[in-house]
Amino acid sequence: MGIGPEAGKRPGDAAGDKAGHMEMTRDDQDHIHAEALSWHERIEQPDMDWDGFAAWLDRSPEHQAVYDRLALLDDDVRLMRDDLRAALPANDPDDAPMPAPPDTAPGTAWRWWTAGGVAAALIGGLAIQTLTPSPATMTAYATGPRETRIVSLKDGSSVRLDRNTRLAVADDRDRAIRLDAGAAYFDVRHDPARPFVVTSGDYAVRDLGTQFSVTRDAAQISVAVAEGRVEVQFRERAAQSLGAGQQMDSSGQNAAAKVRRIDPASVASWREGRLVYDDTPLAFIAKDVSRYSGRTVSVDPAIADLTFSGVLTIGDGSHLVEQLQLLLPIKARDGGGDIRLVGAGRRR
Repeated sequence: MGIGPEAGKRPGDAAGDKAGHMEMTRDDQDHIHAEALSWHERIEQPDMDWDGFAAWLDRSPEHQAVYDRLALLDDDVRLMRDDLRAALPANDPDDAPMPAPPDTAPGTAWRWWTAGGVAAALIGGLAIQTLTPSPATMTAYATGPRETRIVSLKDGSSVRLDRNTRLAVADDRDRAIRLDAGAAYFDVRHDPARPFVVTSGDYAVRDLGTQFSVTRDAAQISVAVAEGRVEVQFRERAAQSLGAGQQMDSSGQNAAAKVRRIDPASVASWREGRLVYDDTPLAFIAKDVSRYSGRTVSVDPAIADLTFSGVLTIGDGSHLVEQLQLLLPIKARDGGGDIRLVGAGRRR
């Protein structure tokens, strides 16, 4: 977990980091690493001591830095499992989870996975073609608040649905999908003659063979590319090309879409029970939290420019707001069901 450069920085942090690194002995560093691992192993437990965790983070800038590195490493190696699965024969259409080694506790899988990994790079071409499938020729899929789902397509591509997601898949030879709400990760099989098209509201995302995610909530939409290239078009406007490691965010029909660089490994990190953000506006994070918590989370306009970089653990979705309050200068106001995020005078 971490705090973006524009948000939540405490005065003197930079100087504290320098001093901490200069004075830290190897034994001190080992001790901090052990403590960080201990907190990370407990973060998904129902009896997690959030106040104790916050106090530990505040005790030293080195604590925050070490925990950030550990959480991001854990996320990276968990994502390696998808590459390992891709290298194995696809005998199981349900894509059963790859088992962890014996006696591996939750939160420590990274120790085993760092022993090796598989790197994959699939570059696909791009073609433009207008596809508007009829609703009558589509099959609908949906997930609830506690489930995800994998849909295997006839052409060998696959779609992984996040929680609280609704989409429809064309039944004919057209490779077309309509995302109505939620988030989905697309692993597209290369076929130069048949472009793959995802429509969401007035947006169309086209590609030939790549891995990318689309997230939609009301007027907001985000498209992130892990591998290959896609093209995003809004109505009749000029299309926006996105390559691996790029994400496009749009918060309204009349708002200009913003494109930023991201870590390709962080795309659809929800597949591994985590949300990885890199200088992401709080408004977009609030929409994610709403989907997982089942409660509407909004952001006070006074902190609309606040951004966050770091990792949140999803769990059952009930502690996401609590994690944000620990890591950003904000507080949550409960409005009888809905939650409003407002600025805080000081970090808790």
